[in-house]
Order: sequence, then C-alpha cells, then structure tokens
Amino acid sequence: MYTVQNFRSLFRMTSKVFKGVLVLSVVFMATAPSCKDAPAETDPTVSELPVSNVFSASQSPAVLEATNIDEASGLAASRSNPLYLWTHNDSGGDPELYLLTTAGADSGRYELEGVRNIDWEDMTIGPGPDDALTYLMVGDIGDNVAVRTSYAIHRVPEPDLNVIDLPEMITLTGVETIDFVYSDEISRDAETLMVDPATKDIYVISKREAQVGVYRLPYPQELVGTDTAEFQGLIPFSNIVGGDISAAGDEILIKDYFRVYYWQVSGNSIYQTMLETPQRLNYQAEPQGESVALSADGQTYYTLSEVDSAEPATLLSYRRN
Repeated sequence: MYTVQNFRSLFRMTSKVFKGVLVLSVVFMATAPSCKDAPAETDPTVSELPVSNVFSASQSPAVLEATNIDEASGLAASRSNPLYLWTHNDSGGDPELYLLTTAGADSGRYELEGVRNIDWEDMTIGPGPDDALTYLMVGDIGDNVAVRTSYAIHRVPEPDLNVIDLPEMITLTGVETIDFVYSDEISRDAETLMVDPATKDIYVISKREAQVGVYRLPYPQELVGTDTAEFQGLIPFSNIVGGDISAAGDEILIKDYFRVYYWQVSGNSIYQTMLETPQRLNYQAEPQGESVALSADGQTYYTLSEVDSAEPATLLSYRRN
C-alpha cells in the first residue's frame, strides 16, 4: 500500500515524464502535491560567481522533530523570540504554520482561521498596518501550470512566543487576505515573498522564466477589492524559490535550487539593488531546498528543504563570519 510520502514521490516522477502535457497536469493539480522537482542545474547569468565568505559553511544540521513538515516551502525567523522559526507545507495541505526551534524541536501548529492552502509557496515576516505588531505573511502564489486568475497573501499578527506554553495548537484569528493580480495580466508561478521593513511594500518574484520578474504591492495593500502587483522589471536569475529581506531592511537574500545570493541595500530600492551584481553565499545543496530566512539579528541565515524518500527534513544554518 502506498503511503502519502510514496504517493508524493510517485507524483514527482510522473510529472517529470509528462512535463508539458497540460491536460495531465490539470488533472493532478487539484489532488496532488505540486510538480516542482528540482531541475538539473542550469547556467544563469550569475551562476559562476565565486563563493564569498560573508557567511560560514553550514553548521550543525538540525533534524526536524515534527515529521508532518515534509514539504517545507517557506521559512521566517520569529521577531518575538529569536529561538524560533516559522514554516509551512506546500500546496493542498492544511492552512497551518508550524513552529520549530533553531535546533529543530517541534513547537506546535498554528491554523490560520478562515483561509485555504491552495498553493502556499513562501512566507515572510515584517511590519504591517499596526506599528506595534509584527505580521506573519503567507504567499498563496504558486501556479505550476499558469492557470490561476488571482493570488493571495494572508497576513496575521505574530503571537508573542514568550507567553505561550509551547508546544501548542492554536488558531490564529484576525487573518487579513490581500487578493491580487499581476499588472501585466499574466498568470505567474511564484515561490518568493518578501516585505520591505522600510516601506511595508510586499515583493513577489516569479520562478520559471529565463529571467524572473520582480513585482511590488505598495503599502497600504488592498483588503476589500483586488490589489495589483506592479511589475518592476526582470533580474538575471531563474528557478528562484525563496527570499528574505533583513529585519533592518539593509540586506536581501534570494535562492534557487543550487545557490543563495546576497545584496546589501544602500539607498536604492529593493528592485534596483537586485540589478546590482550580488555576492554568492556558502550553501549546501539540499534535496529540494525552497526556503531561506535571515535571523532577526541578521547574524544567521537558515535553509529548509522538502524531504525526499530517504532523508528527514533538516534545518541548515549559516553563521555570519
């Protein structure tokens, strides 16, 4: 009998064989995990950059205690307590966030009230409407076969992890949803969501193009109607699967399946900064690494991969040198 994990592995192999067959993709889309196998390594414009020493090589891999985190697709470092990280599973799962310690310990599940997980692909954390709060933001932005007519970002205040008896199962109320379309009126598959602490603007980066697109939802985002993600331009990367902006707003990370790129922000906009040549960071290739997050103090960055059939989910950390 197939287990859930067996089925996911079988689906991934099937999607490779029948890649490009739209009918088959649509049939599976509503009932199976996303067809997002890490591709063979490509050669984007900046792939030959030397590895910098800004951050160390990976340190002390932490195996996740929670076995239900098997398709980790987003990651964010808590602002209320530096010992914790937030993550979530990929498409079709429960609308839940999972809390773990930086050592991988299970610290509970947190359901977002009143929303669905159509294709959650990334999350971020940062400012929002109330300056006294920090917000968790989850991007329902995946679209493997480019058929969706709109996308959503769910925003909810981060609970104070210093007063909760962990681990815990909690329903997070007061969730706000930002429904949006792209300004170029095209369906896009995206796996990167970031928020700029300086402006509260939200950024989405597309995934599959030879040069991916950067889109901005300026603050304040629309909550009643449908917002528009404004096209900023292209950057010379492909298969971008995660990103983060530091809590101070002065650093940017994005990653593909094989590399992590880093910029320092010094006066330019987020998009203009990403047009500059980045530094390539130390990064240990993962089975299907789609998540990256900077710690609140900016001294560590973390990556987390979807699991494969043989290895458990493992959190990797990289310390600033």
